[in-house]
Amino acid sequence: MSTKYLTCAETAKLVRAALKEAFPGVKFGVRAKTYSGGASMTITWTDGPNNAQVEAIANRFQGAYFDGSIDYKGSVYHMLNGERVSFGADFIHCTRSYTDAMVLRAIDRVFSRFAGNFAEAGIQKPTVEQYRNGDLLSVQLPGLHQWGNESVQSEVSATLYKHSDRLAVASSKTAAGVFVTHDDGYSRACGSGMSAVPVESLEA
Repeated sequence: MSTKYLTCAETAKLVRAALKEAFPGVKFGVRAKTYSGGASMTITWTDGPNNAQVEAIANRFQGAYFDGSIDYKGSVYHMLNGERVSFGADFIHCTRSYTDAMVLRAIDRVFSRFAGNFAEAGIQKPTVEQYRNGDLLSVQLPGLHQWGNESVQSEVSATLYKHSDRLAVASSKTAAGVFVTHDDGYSRACGSGMSAVPVESLEA
C-alpha cells in the first residue's frame, strides 16, 4: 500500500477540524512552522480544556518521534480513514494561557486548601499580580514545601494546569479516523525498545 505524504499545512487543517469537533466553543490558534529538515505545529488557547485533554486529540497527528538516547528523529506512519498517510508536522506543541479570573480561582483553591500552612507562616492570600510577576517562586509554606522548586507559585501553576472547564472531551470524527500503523523502526533496532508513539501494526 502506498503512503500519502501530507504537508504541515494540510495536517494543520485536519488538527483544526479535530479540535473544533472535540472542544466546541473553544477558540484555538493553530500555527505551522517549517524549518530545515522538518516542520512543527503550535496550538494555543485560553482557559477551557486542560493540556492533557487537548494533547490527547492533537498528538494523534504527530508525524515523528524522538529518541533522546541516540539523538534521533524518526518517522511515524498512520492510517487516515483507511488510507496510509504520513503527517507533515513532526511535533505538535500545546500552549495554554490563562485569564486573570482563572488565575484568581486557582489562587483561591490553593489558599483554601493550605489555609493552615498560610496562617502558620503569617502569609496573606497571594494576588494575581504576584503570580504573574513570579513573586511567589520564593514563597514556601512551612510543613509543605521542602525543596527549592516547591513554592506557592508551583502550587498555583499545578492547579491551573489540571483544571478544565469540562469533564469529558466530545467525540471527534476526524481524530477517530486516525490510527498509528508503524514507525521507521530505527529506534527499536538500536536497542531503545520503544518509540515515543505507540505502534499498532496492521500487518501482523
